[in-house]
Amino acid sequence: MSIEKRRRVTFGAAVLLAFTAILIFNIFTPYMTDDLSYKTTVLEADSFLDLIKQEYEQYMTWTGRSVGHMILRLFLGGSKAVFNIFNSLIFTLLTLLIYWNIEHKKRYDATLFILVNLLLWLFGVMFSQTVLWETGACNYLWGITIIMFHVTLYRWLIKKAERKLAIKALLWSTVLFFTGVLAGWCNENTSGGGILLIVICLGAYLLGKKGQKLKPWMLTGLLGQITGFVFLVVAPGNRIRAQFMEEEHTGIFAIVSRFQKITIEIEKKFLLLIIFVIVTAIIIRLGKKSWKQFINEHFMFIVWNFIFLATCYALILTAEPMPRAYFGAGVFLITAVVQGYTDISDKDVYFRTLKISFVAVLSVIMFFTYMDSGANMIRIYREYREREVYLEEKAAAGENDVTVPMLRPGFETKYSDGYQSDITDDPEYWINVAYEQFYGIERISAVPREEWTEY
Repeated sequence: MSIEKRRRVTFGAAVLLAFTAILIFNIFTPYMTDDLSYKTTVLEADSFLDLIKQEYEQYMTWTGRSVGHMILRLFLGGSKAVFNIFNSLIFTLLTLLIYWNIEHKKRYDATLFILVNLLLWLFGVMFSQTVLWETGACNYLWGITIIMFHVTLYRWLIKKAERKLAIKALLWSTVLFFTGVLAGWCNENTSGGGILLIVICLGAYLLGKKGQKLKPWMLTGLLGQITGFVFLVVAPGNRIRAQFMEEEHTGIFAIVSRFQKITIEIEKKFLLLIIFVIVTAIIIRLGKKSWKQFINEHFMFIVWNFIFLATCYALILTAEPMPRAYFGAGVFLITAVVQGYTDISDKDVYFRTLKISFVAVLSVIMFFTYMDSGANMIRIYREYREREVYLEEKAAAGENDVTVPMLRPGFETKYSDGYQSDITDDPEYWINVAYEQFYGIERISAVPREEWTEY
C-alpha cells in the first residue's frame, strides 16, 4: 500500500471514529424541556404547510431564528433515532469543514482532523446544550455548520478565481445566494461573524494581486448572507422577547457592564485556547523576519482570531445573552487554534515533538473523559426512559395527578443537560408544564429518587 493510500485510509478511519463517537452520545440523549414543548406543537400539524404556519407565528411572537427552528420541527415530527443519525452527520461535517478551512496542511492529515475533534469535544461551549440537546443542536450546531459550509464554499471559489480556473458564474451565483441566505438567518452574533469573515476574504482577494475582478457569485454570496441576516434581526418576535430581559444599568453604564460580562465569559470559556493562540503567535512571529511577512503568510490565523473576538463582543447588543450563544464564536477560535498549530513548522524536531505530544495528551484526556461521561450518559438515559414509560402508562390510564422520581444524584456530566432539565417538585414549574402538556396529564410533580418506591 502506498503512503498516499495509507494516509487516505487512516483519515477515513478517523472520520468514521468521529461519527461513531458522537452518535453514541446522541443516542443516549433523551428529549428534554423545549423538545417536549415543540414536539407537542409539531404533532398538532397535519402538513408541512402547518409547520410553516407554526414557525411564522413564532417568528412574529418570539424569535427570528426560523432556519434552525424549521429544521427542529421537521425532526420532531419523526423518530428521535433519525435525528440522532443526522445530527451526528452534521457534527462530523462541522469537523471536516473546520479541517478544510485550515491552510498549509498536509493531504489527509488524520492527526490534524483528530485535533479538531478533540478541541470541539473538550472546549465546545455548553456541549450538552449546543450539540446533543435536540432543540439546542438545531439552533447552534446546525447553525454554525451552515455558516461554515457557506464560508468554505465561498473561500474555495475565491481560490479557484485566484488561479484563473473556470467557474460557472450563473450556477454558483444562485447556489451561493441560497447558502448565504441560510447562513445569514441562523444566529445573530454568529451569522454576523460569518458576514464579516466573507467581507474580509473578499477584500483580501480584491486588494491582493493586481487585476483581480469582482465576480457575480462574490456579490450574490455576500448579498444572500445580508438578506438572511436582515430577516433574522427584524423579526417582530425579537422585540417581544427583549421585553422580558431585565438589566441593572442603563445608557453608557449598560454598555460598560455588558462589555465586562462578555470579557468575563471569554475568560471562563476560552482562556486555555487563548493562551495557546498567544504562545503560537509568538512562536510563529519569532520565526519571521518582519510583521509584514507574518501577516502575509499567516493571514487566516489572524482573521479567525479576529472573527472570534468580533462574534463574542457583538453580544454587547443584547442585554442578557445565553451562555450557549458563545458556541459559534468558540468554533471560530478552535479554527484559529488549529490553524496556528498547523502554522508552527514541523522542520524543528522540538516543535514537532511538542505538537505530537499536545495531540497525544488531549487524546488521553478525551479517552478518560469519554468513558466516564459515557457511563453517566447511559445512567441518565436509563432513568429518563423509565420515567417516560411510567408517564405513558399513567397517561393511558387517564391519571390526572402523577408523581415521578427525580434523577439520582451523582451522575452529572458536562455532556448531559439532564439534571438542569429535570422535573421538580413544583407542578407549575415550566419544565413540569412541558411534561404535562406533552403527556396530557393535568399535574406532574417529582420527589427525590431515594423517596421513590414504584419501580
